[in-house]
Amino acid sequence: MMLSAGNLNTAALSLFIALHLAVDPLVPCLVFDDPVQAMDEVHVAQFAGLIRVLSKHHERQVIIAVHERELFEYLSLELSPAFAGDELITIELGPGMEDGHAINRLTWSPDPAIAV
Repeated sequence: MMLSAGNLNTAALSLFIALHLAVDPLVPCLVFDDPVQAMDEVHVAQFAGLIRVLSKHHERQVIIAVHERELFEYLSLELSPAFAGDELITIELGPGMEDGHAINRLTWSPDPAIAV
């Protein structure tokens, strides 16, 4: 059977995450290096949703390294804090930045535009 690169990557991620969830981890942390390479937009969106479930419901800290600026911005938006206690730390590396990197720490805060 022949799989596309995106489907092969999806299968590998599925196996990796299933193995991680099968046992109690010593360190509740997952590290991904460019996990969505060769995936289409639908699979990238599903991956972002899966990461939110892993971090929120399975109480895992997730570290994701990506190589494309657009993907970095998309995942930063999709994984931005949505509930009290949520936090997102982004680290951007590049030659045009002060000290070669930029670190942003986003925490959840209530939206003042929404009436309570």
